[in-house]
Amino acid sequence: MHAARHLTSLYLVRDGHVLLLYRRGSRAIADSWVGIGGRLEPGELTDPTAAALRELQEELGVTPDQLTDLALRYVAVRDTGAEIRTTYYFTAGLDATATVPAECAEGDLAWFGLEEDPRLEMPVTARIAFTHWLSVGRHDRTLRFITVGADGRETGPA
Repeated sequence: MHAARHLTSLYLVRDGHVLLLYRRGSRAIADSWVGIGGRLEPGELTDPTAAALRELQEELGVTPDQLTDLALRYVAVRDTGAEIRTTYYFTAGLDATATVPAECAEGDLAWFGLEEDPRLEMPVTARIAFTHWLSVGRHDRTLRFITVGADGRETGPA
């Protein structure tokens, strides 16, 4: 039997850059670069968008009215051997007037150019989703799926 963990991750875009979080001290992943997000609460299991918006407001103070084009872009399922992790990856534009701190309670925040290939240390499904989104996914509105088995075998984005 496996435990289940449901997570969100949101890549915020503004002026040709994407905001990432260097998350420190997580119980689920090693210190690494991720989108803004976190764990779904029990009442959010049928609404990952609500969870992503809640996490965004908790971590950055950014509200839904400061976003444009919020979209679910990738759904990743990973078998870690101990649990099944489902991560919902979103993207959204961030209003030019929205203030973003340099750090939050979860770690440090940094903007990266969309034309860069930053090759950052990321959890496996985050790396797959982010790399694909930079090169292909940000040019369309397709929802894609990623799976990573307990043996580390990856499939997707499909």
